[in-house]
Amino acid sequence: MSESKTFHTEKFTIRANEVDTSGMLTIPSICNFFQEVAGNNARDLNFDITDMHAQNLTWVLHRMDIRLTRSAKWRETITVETWPASGDSLRAYRNYRLLDEHGKELGVCLSYWMILSLETRRPARIPDEVLNTRLDDRPNIIEVKKLRNKPIQEADSEKSIIVRRADMDMNNHVNNVRYFEWMLETIPEKTTQRISSFDIVFLQETFVDDHLVSSSQITSESVGFKITNSSGAVIAIANAELRA
Repeated sequence: MSESKTFHTEKFTIRANEVDTSGMLTIPSICNFFQEVAGNNARDLNFDITDMHAQNLTWVLHRMDIRLTRSAKWRETITVETWPASGDSLRAYRNYRLLDEHGKELGVCLSYWMILSLETRRPARIPDEVLNTRLDDRPNIIEVKKLRNKPIQEADSEKSIIVRRADMDMNNHVNNVRYFEWMLETIPEKTTQRISSFDIVFLQETFVDDHLVSSSQITSESVGFKITNSSGAVIAIANAELRA
């Protein structure tokens, strides 16, 4: 597969609904950009969600590891680059770079994807034609993590959530960006603005009318997050590092 087709780039001008009260681009908005360019690149490579659905399969996001240098501002134009790299029969990795108007790096991200059977809702083997699109000569922008953080045991703050229809995506489960929003709702905005990295792992699907609890625990250097369902099962965990 040629790099000209596999490597994908798009520009976005930041809108008012994509910033916080200080006019800075939010983490959920960044993740929306990542989601958009990933889908567009996958469409160009003939394995986007519509191609998968035709085979009774779909893409699901398992993990996102985001590193941020600085945030962008309202009306600033940014560039998002993305490309698939490496992977195995069960996981596909996708890379992202976020650049400002002068080409300076704002942040990077490595996302971990799996293919789910729409019939069984269980992981399926990734087809060879998908794995063969990766750029083997371009390394992952962040080293792949073999382990994940443990869920927090105690919480400083909790929020109750009832999943709405507006939270759903084309896979008929909750859109991954909602988890970021629900986690960040449990900490002060000033703490959110200090986040320099955000590593989130998605463990279970959630659906309309599910009752969830989003929890966080803050230290001077980091924040731990988890979301649990009404049965007490942990459906997502995350850890964020904070700038001084």
